Amino acid sequence: MNQLKKTILTLVALLALTTGAWADDTYTVQFKANGNTKTVANVVLPYQFRCNFSSENGELDQIIRELYGWSGGYCNGDLHSSGNENVTCGSSDMDDYITISAPFEGTATVTGWYFNKSTNIKYSLEISIPGYVAKVNVTGVTLSETSAEMTLGGETLTLTATVAPANATNKTVTWTTSDESVATVANGVVTAVAPGTATITATATNGTADTSDDKTAACTVTVIQPGPEVAWDKATKTGTFTMPGGNVTLEPEYYPQAALTAAPTAINDVPATTDGAIVKAGTVANIGSTETAQGTVMYYVSQTALDDAALLALAADKWTADVPTAEKLAQGQAYVYYYVRGNDSNNDDENFSDGDILAANALTVTIADAPTYAVTFAEGVNPEPPAEPEWTAVPNAGVTKGQTVTVTYTGSKKVIGVKAEKKAAAPTTVTWNSPNFQGTTYTQDGVTLTPSSGDGAFSNALYDYGENTFTTTLGKFTKIEIVCTGNNLDGWTKETAGKFQPNPDGDPDYWKDLYKMTWTGNAESVTLKEKYVYEIQSITFTIQ
Repeated sequence: MNQLKKTILTLVALLALTTGAWADDTYTVQFKANGNTKTVANVVLPYQFRCNFSSENGELDQIIRELYGWSGGYCNGDLHSSGNENVTCGSSDMDDYITISAPFEGTATVTGWYFNKSTNIKYSLEISIPGYVAKVNVTGVTLSETSAEMTLGGETLTLTATVAPANATNKTVTWTTSDESVATVANGVVTAVAPGTATITATATNGTADTSDDKTAACTVTVIQPGPEVAWDKATKTGTFTMPGGNVTLEPEYYPQAALTAAPTAINDVPATTDGAIVKAGTVANIGSTETAQGTVMYYVSQTALDDAALLALAADKWTADVPTAEKLAQGQAYVYYYVRGNDSNNDDENFSDGDILAANALTVTIADAPTYAVTFAEGVNPEPPAEPEWTAVPNAGVTKGQTVTVTYTGSKKVIGVKAEKKAAAPTTVTWNSPNFQGTTYTQDGVTLTPSSGDGAFSNALYDYGENTFTTTLGKFTKIEIVCTGNNLDGWTKETAGKFQPNPDGDPDYWKDLYKMTWTGNAESVTLKEKYVYEIQSITFTIQ
């Protein structure tokens, strides 16, 4: 009798194991072949995936066709499994099947044959089945807002539901409202219907008929009547409205501020009284996808520091959109203040408010000593020495901008007057011989190379990682010549420049062709973008 009771208890325990644990938990099964993956969700183990002999309606037939990209066909028998004892193959009534008896780790492999109806050829199969992941139940759900106020008149509110844990098997959320006459909801989008209060509820389930473990989150939505419409006059900055039968709360609306994409930066050591720019211009974001800027960068320059109040007190015409120069500055320090003046348009989408005017935005710039100039006469004007010159100019050397020069004639001719012609200053030439770049900013003799990537410039080469930009404090580039064994550059000319012996000690007979790549123009900066220039012998910059 005791033995009989033990047997019955054992059978009951086994039945609970097979019908309880497996029946309650579902699994996600993956089949992998031919570089593709087919996923079957909510599988209750044990389970048979079957193919139908001589037809194409079996579940396994459809999986195989999807993995291999075939349009039609069916299993041709002889399925075999290996790699895990919980995955077995069998045959019944001419139908083949794969049985997964329990969850497992690792990977099982199934091989067999398949008849492709499109080609009338039998093909071999190999399908991998990785171990399955048990269903992960939902433990909670939260909403992006727990309370909100909406104004009647077409306004919508979008609520976002976050299901926990992140790897929950079923992340489906259903939405309900406590009062559709006040607010409705669809996929988290709440629409106001009438004044009142409604509770919007998000419910996350585990995908079973049992709702006892459902998780919910709620947002209380209050719908209010819209206020009266204010007639706003932009020109006078005044608005009027008719008072309704109730209190009104006014909420000003501003156009968005125009934004910088790059702030201006200082250029130091520009000579005083010259027209050289003392900042590199800032850039402003565009309006949407257009090429129209949200506004204009405005500048004000002072050689004394100003605070916010002093800047705000400046008249609008004191600011300029022109990039400031050293023309009216003396040697020493200068302070460049800037802000973005917002775009003004009759189209609301193209209107932007001004940026903040802040003393903290000042750029401190060092202005170099003012240059001096020479005054000469054209050839053939004065007699050749040792005769005394008929024309003199005093002073004629070391003359500064604004200084008075006196021109005197002592000859016998009647003079109408004197024409003066301003001569450009002689260009400055800077040469880098066999530069040794280190992946960071490189400066030599007033010229700077700035790579946009740490891998952009190394040793004697400029690599095609991002951009490499040349800038200078000496004026503007008018010509750049790179002698190298390198590449073609868009917009640059190329000519031969001799030979280069890379390794005279190792192979004295091996020489490479050298080329001179030349850029000409008039620019504050020159950028090489995604170009590979290697084995640089020299870079010569001509600056005016």
